[in-house]
Amino acid sequence: MSITLNHLINGIPSLGSYARAMAELETVLNNPHSTLADLGNVIEKDPDLTARLLKLGNSSFFGFPNRLETVAEAVSVIGIQQVQDLILASSVVEIFEGIAADLADMESFWKHSLACGIGARCLAIARQIPKAEKFFVAGLLHDLGRLVLFSRAPGPVVEIFRLYQSRRMLLREAEVSVLGFDHALIGETLLRSWQYPANLVNAVGCHHQPMSAGLYQLESSVVHLADYLVHAMQMGHSGERFAPPFSQKAWERVGLATSILESVIRSIDDQIEAVQDAFLKLPEKGVLEHPSAGPDEARLPGQPAKVQIPAQPRG
Repeated sequence: MSITLNHLINGIPSLGSYARAMAELETVLNNPHSTLADLGNVIEKDPDLTARLLKLGNSSFFGFPNRLETVAEAVSVIGIQQVQDLILASSVVEIFEGIAADLADMESFWKHSLACGIGARCLAIARQIPKAEKFFVAGLLHDLGRLVLFSRAPGPVVEIFRLYQSRRMLLREAEVSVLGFDHALIGETLLRSWQYPANLVNAVGCHHQPMSAGLYQLESSVVHLADYLVHAMQMGHSGERFAPPFSQKAWERVGLATSILESVIRSIDDQIEAVQDAFLKLPEKGVLEHPSAGPDEARLPGQPAKVQIPAQPRG
């Protein structure tokens, strides 16, 4: 029996245990008489969400000079959209807990995804794109479809990796060979079923082919470039050990100077530990490992990454 997209995504909840918090937030937001204190009270009902919000708000991700002590302070400074994005991201981490270790290194997966989110946000800020914060979630969720595969189709995943390793092809090419579609389309379909905004849906669905995103080429191009950059930095991986093909047209669409890459790389290095701490429950380690790199290729935090923007697209 062949696996269909609908079979893979059917029944996956959009917000998990965070659904109530999001619903209550929307009720408060729709009330013109609501205050920041009302928003704070909703969030404070969930101790885990409260802790994540304050951790993130006081981290280098935002770099505020004064420490945020209360949820109301955090909401007033960070903004309600960022709070809603935090709920969405936290819910996805929760929904896909428990993926078997023999299928995926989830610590490495989330490190790659969070780094891509940071990179996409930094690129959007550098490009002065309005509401640049939304790019963090787009980068974070770009490989959402692989989470669906790991959790809902372990048998085909084994076949995909066997083909990927034996033929040394791109992982998404192996996905298409086995399933008839890839993780990007799975992620797009799931987000569309959750009724998320078209810019997020297309940024995820077209991050490997950003010029096919129609009205959302810019959003898809930013995520595409962030993904390429994080692969070059050897900042975790989602199963793919080869750098994805680079789109020169995506680089031109974003329209940044190559000199901006150094500051983006530095921001990813500076922020990744704090963002991991806010979103994930990881064991403490002295040195972060880079499973995608060989013994001579591992890059310690703070060590410059070797990143090159190809002169021509590689496919």
